[in-house]
This record gives sequence, C-alpha cells and structure tokens, in this order.
Amino acid sequence: MSLEKAFREIYFGVMTVDSKGCILAANKAADNLLKSPGQLTGQSVNSILPCSGIKQTLATGKAVWRERVLVDGRVLVFYHQPLFEENTFHGAVTSFLDITEWDVLAQELESAKQLNRELEAIFDASYDEIFVTDGQGYALRVNKAGQRFYGLDEAEIIGKHVSILEERGLFSPSITPEVIKQKKRLTSVQLTKNGQRIIVTGNPVFDEKGEITRIVTNSRDITELSNLRQRLEESEKLMDRYRSEIIKLRQERIKMTDVVSGSPAMQSILELVEKVARVDSTVLIEGESGVGKGVLASRIHHFSKRGAGPLITINCGAIPENLMESELFGYEAGAFTGAKKDGKKGLLETAEGGTVFLDEITELPLKLQVKLLDVIQAKKVTRVGGNHPVEVNVRIITATNRDIKKLVKENRFREDLYYRLNVVPLVVPPLRQRREDIPPLVEYFLAAFMSKYELRKRISSEALDYLVAYKWPGNVRELENLIERLLVTVDSPEILPLHLPDYVLQGEDSNEKLMVLDILPLREAMEELERQLLRIALGRFHNTYRMAEALQVNQSTIVRKLHRYGILKQQYGRSRYGVCNN
Repeated sequence: MSLEKAFREIYFGVMTVDSKGCILAANKAADNLLKSPGQLTGQSVNSILPCSGIKQTLATGKAVWRERVLVDGRVLVFYHQPLFEENTFHGAVTSFLDITEWDVLAQELESAKQLNRELEAIFDASYDEIFVTDGQGYALRVNKAGQRFYGLDEAEIIGKHVSILEERGLFSPSITPEVIKQKKRLTSVQLTKNGQRIIVTGNPVFDEKGEITRIVTNSRDITELSNLRQRLEESEKLMDRYRSEIIKLRQERIKMTDVVSGSPAMQSILELVEKVARVDSTVLIEGESGVGKGVLASRIHHFSKRGAGPLITINCGAIPENLMESELFGYEAGAFTGAKKDGKKGLLETAEGGTVFLDEITELPLKLQVKLLDVIQAKKVTRVGGNHPVEVNVRIITATNRDIKKLVKENRFREDLYYRLNVVPLVVPPLRQRREDIPPLVEYFLAAFMSKYELRKRISSEALDYLVAYKWPGNVRELENLIERLLVTVDSPEILPLHLPDYVLQGEDSNEKLMVLDILPLREAMEELERQLLRIALGRFHNTYRMAEALQVNQSTIVRKLHRYGILKQQYGRSRYGVCNN
C-alpha cells in the first residue's frame, strides 16, 4: 500500500499547507468534514478553514492545539503543527476531528457530576439520619447526621455488616435484618452508642425481579423532639398567659363587639375584620337577618383608629323616605316648613371622626344614593336647602340582607355606588352553614343571661344535639332569644329536650322529626331513634297514657322505656317534668 493511499484513508482530517497558506494535500476525512470533496488541494487555507489557529501557526511558526470550531452545526477540534527542515520553516500540518458526540457526552457527564454533587449536599444536609445498606445488610452510605449519632466517621462504618455494627454497640436493635426478612417497611426505637433514643424507619428498595437491592433507613433523635415539645408547651403556656392578658385589656374596649365562633368560616371572617379595621376602606357586609352584621360593623369600628370616635348606626329601612335626606345630610335654616331656625346637622356630620354604619343599605332611595356616592368620593356633605358643602371625616360601613348584585342588574341600586361600597366585601354565612358555632354560642348566651338574671341553669347534651340539628331561619338572633326564653321559663336546673319548642324538636318539616347524628351500629341506631321519639312524645303530651295512645303501645311499656333511657330521672322526681301517669 502506498503512503499516499494510507494518507487518504486516515480516520481524522489531515491537511498539509505551505508557508504561504496554500493547501498542498488533504485526505478524504478532511474533504468530508469540510464538505469540499476533492476540492481542497491548491486552495488558500484562509478561505477554507473558519479558524484563526492556522494563521497564527503560519505567522509565528508555533503550534496551536485544541482549537474548537463550530462548522455546520458540528464541533471540530483542530491541531496545527509547524513543519521545519534544517531550521527552515516550510509550512504546517493541520489535523482535525469531529467531537460533536463527545462534546454532548462531556456535557451530560458534567450535568451528572453536578447532580451528584447536589444530591451529596442534600444527603448530608438532612437533619435526620440516612443510612443505606445493600440487600445483604452491608453499609454503603451514611450521612453526617448518622455519623453524629454514632460518634464515628463514614470510613469506620462503610463496608461493615449491620450485625457487626450492632455488636460494637453503635445501635440496638438493628432494624435492617427484619426488613430483609419481612420485605416491608418497619419502624422501631433504637438506643445508640451515645445513649440517645432514636426512632428508626427502614424502607426496602426492590429491583424488577422483586429482590431487595437496598435498605434505606431514616432515623430521628426522640430526645431532641422531646425537648422541642417541652419548649413548645412552655411557649404555648406563655402565649396563653399573654392571650389572657390581652383579653382582659380588650374587655372594656370591645364590650358589645364580642363574636363567639368555632367555625373556620367565621374565623376567616374575623381575621379579615381585624385586617380591614386598620384602614379606612369602605366595607359591605352581606348576610341573612340575624347573622350578626351589626356586631361585625361595631367590631371593625372599635378595633380601628376611629374607635374613640362615635359609631352612628342608621337603619335605612326604618326611616321614612321623606325624612331620610334631612336625617342623613342635615338641613339649613328655613329649608322647609317646620325646620329649626338654626338648621340641623345630619347623622353623617354627627359621626365626625368616627364611623357611620348604614344597615339595609338597599332600602336607600335612588336619589339619595347619588348624594351618598358624592360623600364617599368627595368627603363632603351638602345639607338640604344649602349650597356650600361641609367637609366630613367619616368611615362608611354598609350592610344588607338582600341580593344586592341582583338589584344592580334590575337598576334598583346604583352600580357605581355598589362598587364604591364593595371595596372590602364580607359575606357572613347563616348559622345553619356553620353549625360548629352553635355550641359555643349557646354557652355564651347561657352565661350572659345567667349573669343578667342571677339564675343557674345548664343544658343537656341531648337538648344541645337538637339545637345543633335545627336550621335556625332567624340565625344567631333567634338562638339568643330562645336561650333567654328557656332560661327564664324552665324550672328545673337542667334544660332537657322536653323543654324545647316543638318546631325545634321536629325540625322545619315533618320529614325531620327523628335524626341520627353519626354512623353507629343498627341496634344502637334503633335505640337512639326510640329515645328521640319518646322525648318528642313526652314534650308534646306530658302524659304516659296519651304517649302510649299516640305511639300505639301499652302505657307500661312507655314507663319502662322512659326509665330505661334515663329520660325520667328519679333524683329529680317525675313532677319536675310535668309527667303524670293517669
């Protein structure tokens, strides 16, 4: 084989160039890599190679190595070697190779190294111990938390079987053999060499054949958790003490703004109330009658920077339309027949520096809605019969129990006023949608009325169940009125189901006379329904014979079941309940 043929078949590209930069020879690989098949010889290397290294070699007679150049989307690396003969420079030899795939692999390798470094950092940064063994129980990895637990370096642990480590007293008992045996996740408590108690969870890792290849064990020092729990309890006690002090300090300020709540919905609303109280934004409170819209408005006022100022409550539905304008905006002297000679301030002016609460805002006439909009925007009031606006510094809070959006669509309420009032909307859900609030409200009203009337009463759990199940169309106001009525009318020291009104016992319709409050065995459910039925009948008839007639059983059966379910308690005496047997 001739040298020329061998030169042509070299795997990487090779070219020889004279001292003037003319290509003297190029092999097949060079033609292919530079996409000039058979056309390189005789051309100027400067017009062929898109790199500067060959120019540098021809100019200085020095080699240039590893010059990376992008050619047609491929990465080529060039090596330029000068040619000398008897110390005379004759040109250069340029060799080059396509390293595109190698470059991609190098990038992937670097990414893998970077990912490995990140995983190493995460592994060692874990607060909990991470201990890894192979499928036979030989230690492969342990993070810094584990080394801290056992008081050893990683090198003293890696490669040793867990049984050896257990014999040396690093931990006891080892969970790994049990995980291998049972092939499932296990948790236990270990004692370490340093006397620490740690909770350990071993997790097996399986291959595609179902064989265990790794056991990853996570451990946490229970001692530290106990210390944290103790500090947390101390902090909670301190917070409770601070909270009690805050409650005492606020009692005089809050007064009638108490809101009793145990439901997430009301807690969310109360949090929003505290936030909005800090600013002067207008607030629109929506909700059914009796849900406590006025209480929330009062709470916003008392928690705000205007709390020391007046709170003027105006029920827009209670003032006659012909008097509404003069009551709200005031009037000048001689504005109309019967007007005071010196004029009169309106309620908006009277609330200077404080808050105006406009309840039932949807009842405000359309022509006055325009004036109210001007008050909100300009902070000025023009009295009836006057021409000069008076500046006012008040905050506006409004409330409605109607669908105000629907009224806007029907052009019965001004859209521009609605958007000015609805800067911060508060929608108070009805009591039936937050039944968690009923028990604390019952206790609150019971305590308040016992203090007011100097009486002592308690309510039975059965009676409370009925109150929770009732739908309360009148909401909190209805509940408050009923608790007051029961407290002053019930003679016994305990309020029982038989003392409740029929509409509470029976629900809102005939389909809700009986109820079961939770899942329970069928036998217990039948007993519970029987117990409820007896209470309803007792509350309605107060006579065991009439009860027996209504329930179509013997009177002796009624008496026996009343005693069986504890509905007639001997210590109170039957006459206490108004029950007679004849």
